[in-house]
Amino acid sequence: MTGQAYAAGALSVSELNEYARKLLAGDPLLRGLEVSGEISGYKHHYSGHRYFSLKDENARVQCVMFRQHAMGLDFQPADGMRVTVRASASIYPQNGSFQLYVTAMRQAGQGDLYIRFEKLKQKLMAEGLFDPARKREIPPFPKVIGVVTSETGAAIRDIIHVARRRNPNVGIVVSPCLVQGADAAKDIVRAMDRLNRGKACDVMLVGRGGGSIEDLWAFNEEIVARAIAASPIPVVSCVGHEVDFTISDFVADLRAPTPSAAAELTVPRLDQMKADLEGMVSRLAGALAAGQRMRRMALERLGSATVLAMPGRTLIEPRRARLEGVERRLTAAMPVRLERCRHRLDALAASLRALDPASVMDRGYAVVRQGERIVPRAALADGTLPLRVCFADGELKANITAVTTEDENR
Repeated sequence: MTGQAYAAGALSVSELNEYARKLLAGDPLLRGLEVSGEISGYKHHYSGHRYFSLKDENARVQCVMFRQHAMGLDFQPADGMRVTVRASASIYPQNGSFQLYVTAMRQAGQGDLYIRFEKLKQKLMAEGLFDPARKREIPPFPKVIGVVTSETGAAIRDIIHVARRRNPNVGIVVSPCLVQGADAAKDIVRAMDRLNRGKACDVMLVGRGGGSIEDLWAFNEEIVARAIAASPIPVVSCVGHEVDFTISDFVADLRAPTPSAAAELTVPRLDQMKADLEGMVSRLAGALAAGQRMRRMALERLGSATVLAMPGRTLIEPRRARLEGVERRLTAAMPVRLERCRHRLDALAASLRALDPASVMDRGYAVVRQGERIVPRAALADGTLPLRVCFADGELKANITAVTTEDENR
């Protein structure tokens, strides 16, 4: 495109990006250059393409390595790894982003974060903190789950959405904290300690959404790993996306690939629980009926056997009488067994209804909230914020003038 064409009118965005792309493509230095740096934000797409950044102390550049070139790799790239790539620099015309199109990659040593990660991993492994024998079972039917994450991130919204969809009777207590930055590790430990001191939940979900190795680094800190290992409440680690692994994942009692998956793993489905109970009753009734049919068929076969026709009185009649007696007892017992199962199902259904917060509030109880957060114990209340006391028919608003715990009353 000539200078006269520019003077004739304004360029479209597509024309501008395409012109810049052609300029870069025409520079011989940018067609086969080698660049060294540390990998960050590495993603292996299902298509086979690899997406990542190369960074040094002062800058970073986006990179893509297409499947046909990635097939020649003789190692598995990872965040924190130092590499040298052969690439061409260009602009992605659709969004105007500058990036490297990588055709080859070789290792050039390990990055600082990767070295720290592996060093701590080996140290904690030697101490036995990753040993499956020390990991505890996650409660199958928790009444309350605790969540340690940012109160403004997508992770908490995903967890609440999935938990409410699966079983609205399960309570959720959020202990908010920083999940990124220099102070995040200490804040995560403090948030876990709040839940442990108050014994506010049956299982604890600790994590955040995905990001680069730098974004997730708080969950690779030793103080967080040791806090998870020492927690009296079982811990589910749910950091990042499915491909992200942190030290917290190895130490926790259970690792979930995402925050949403953590909610799926810890909150049982209410409709499935009901279906299981109904299935048990149905299977029991079917087994009783099948047993009765089998004995009736056996009795009919025995009665029609010609080889036993002659000694019928001595062989068949006593057995027929016993089988008829068994059939009568089974016939009489089946309604009783079914009635017991129905009583059990009714009792379990009543227990489920008793756990419904609305039913509890109808009996005169109330729920205390600060903002959207439930305050299950006096020690967990923030004295600087007003209270909302929610009843079945409305709510009251109150300010805290004093906090008295059970220990102070003794």
